[in-house]
Amino acid sequence: MQGRPGDSLAGGHFAGGVLSLLSNEERLQASWRRSEERYRIDPDTRAKARVLSAAECRDVREHMSSFLRIAQLGVTRLHEQVRDSGYCVLLTNGQGATVEFRGNPSLDGEFRRRGFILGACWSEGEEGTCGVGTAIVDRAPILVHREEHFRNHNNGITCSAAPVFGPEDELVGVLNASAFAAPENRNSQAVVYRLVQQNALAIENALFVEACKSAWILSISAPGDCWSLGEVHFLAFDDGGQILAVSRRLRAGLFAGAALPSRRLEDIFDQSAVALVKRAHERPGAPIPLRCLANGLLFEAQLRAPVREAPPRPATSARRGFDALAAEDPRVLESIERVKRVVDRKLTILLLGETGSGKEAFAKAIHGHSQRCDKPFVALNCAAIPESLIESELFGYKEGAFTGAKVKGAKGKVQQASGGTLFLDEIGDMPLALQTRLLRVLAEGEVVALGASEPEKVDLNVVCATHRDLAAMVRAGLFREDLFYRLNAAVFRLPALRERSDRREVIRQVLDEELATAGRALALPEGVLEQLAAYAWPGNIRELRNALRFAVAVCDDNALALAHFPESLMVAAPAPVPQSLTGEAPPAARSIAADGREQILAELRRCHWNISAAAEAVGVSRSTLYRRMQRFGIVAPNAADAMEAHARLDH
Repeated sequence: MQGRPGDSLAGGHFAGGVLSLLSNEERLQASWRRSEERYRIDPDTRAKARVLSAAECRDVREHMSSFLRIAQLGVTRLHEQVRDSGYCVLLTNGQGATVEFRGNPSLDGEFRRRGFILGACWSEGEEGTCGVGTAIVDRAPILVHREEHFRNHNNGITCSAAPVFGPEDELVGVLNASAFAAPENRNSQAVVYRLVQQNALAIENALFVEACKSAWILSISAPGDCWSLGEVHFLAFDDGGQILAVSRRLRAGLFAGAALPSRRLEDIFDQSAVALVKRAHERPGAPIPLRCLANGLLFEAQLRAPVREAPPRPATSARRGFDALAAEDPRVLESIERVKRVVDRKLTILLLGETGSGKEAFAKAIHGHSQRCDKPFVALNCAAIPESLIESELFGYKEGAFTGAKVKGAKGKVQQASGGTLFLDEIGDMPLALQTRLLRVLAEGEVVALGASEPEKVDLNVVCATHRDLAAMVRAGLFREDLFYRLNAAVFRLPALRERSDRREVIRQVLDEELATAGRALALPEGVLEQLAAYAWPGNIRELRNALRFAVAVCDDNALALAHFPESLMVAAPAPVPQSLTGEAPPAARSIAADGREQILAELRRCHWNISAAAEAVGVSRSTLYRRMQRFGIVAPNAADAMEAHARLDH
């Protein structure tokens, strides 16, 4: 029988039996007891993680589609922060079923073997002590490191997990980062553990803002808490100052035990709603000092105006065909002209390009330009679905084809797209066994559903896309040669966003689409547009859309500013400067990072390193300014020792 967590923590993990601040020994011991006594799990049994069927996974994701839409940015941002250190990121629902997954494609086989795939269930009742499952039971963040996992086959894994709560204090999901080869010392996970909590809180805050967007929202932080996780607490109130909702951390922390909802703002703070709104209008973006009447604590706050219903605007994405694309780059225009000539010629079209470079939007434009434009456009991401589910998802199944199958069976994406267009994204990730079946669809126009004895005729256009080198995969035996040659007939390469000469037009169009969706009207100053166009956008148009969606959501003013964008943009390198058609390079653009650092340094020097004055000049709170100083490596004169002390506390 395995040793208990307390035994390993006191011995192998920490010299002298000194427990780390990261240790949750009592919670781990309680979880081990539950695993043994309540769940009756044998730690030596190597059981595969339970994976939802395709139908179950689809139902779960559809049920929480609003949550997934909001959580995307947090999941993506966490993965960007930890991927270079070998971590994968997953988001589960409140029962532990994986609904989002991010990982290095080169480790796909290892992920599948370990159960880190879409639909995998990580509840404590099935896996015993583990990051996701124990975080769900305890409703609190937890680090489960190596041998602290209950099942022996999970012993090499480290998992940092944090629950995500909805506006009504309901547990809606868990954010988790895991690595397969972690150092023995659990203190090595301190940074990742905090990043997971930080991004879980960001998702939680975004859920609160979305739920209360029609009200005034106060974002509150404590000035003295400069080295926290950047915790911001939220309070929503109506035009009359009546408190409507309070975020979970604010309710549980700063005002524990106080019945805040249903009370008026001036009963809690030293300013009325009218005074707050007036000050926000007079000095938009400037932090507002706010004192709690009950305990005298001073906070910093910023006010977000309600999102009022705006007249509906026609979304750019509603335009049909290639008119829906912002395309002035010569290479993109050339691809458009060439693809128009082959779109209705019974050729499979292959789109190549980096992840997020707009391949699906281009595929939709192809469909919109085709003779099948009034028929279905059906998309399937081959990399986003577990290998065990992709066959039924793509080809459909008959009643009784497998355990958990629907009584009447289900149509696959191929059958759903018949008459229209089937878009297969990340075709390079399709398992070899299914490539043969896809070849039959392309060559003979027929499909055999799982459990069926007779083929079914289908008539469809097929557009595929990948960021992989399919020719190299053919040479390595990872992709069928005959399928490759069928796909290789009509190939179009989409440039990365950083390589496009029409980046400014793309930014404007994506912003227009996000504003139309949000029902808002915000200006984009020329200086901000210049900085956005200078950013390298490693995640291409997908990253751009997420950043603009975030900025639109948090903007309290009538115009977007750099401060409204995710902080990850503030530390990035500029995009390579493209050559103009004359062969001359346009004036060099500074990166967002350089501009942000220079602005902060200039204001700090002008204010003689008075943090409060500099923060007000930059238009951010003190805590935000401290975080940006730390990010940019800005240290006040003769303050290095103090910074080092803060950093030690932070880690």
